[in-house]
Amino acid sequence: MSEIIDLALHQASVQVVDDLLDRRGLGYFLEKGAKFPYALSKRRVELAIQLANRRIDSDPPPEAVQHCRRMVRRRLIALVTDAMLEVGY
Repeated sequence: MSEIIDLALHQASVQVVDDLLDRRGLGYFLEKGAKFPYALSKRRVELAIQLANRRIDSDPPPEAVQHCRRMVRRRLIALVTDAMLEVGY
């Protein structure tokens, strides 16, 4: 079974996440007041996907949006893992 990947949405998602990381830092994507200090905020991840969708100004298939959401989460999880290792978690 093949996956649908919208490359324009993928590229826009990467750019939006990079912009948000540069402007606000990794803490922007973390849940405030969570039991686990490094929990990702689903709302902020979804906001990044919506901003990317606005940038490309199209209506991608739901499978493509889901793929971009997974890609953004994986990237943020890798960054959170690096931050955890730096502080000795």
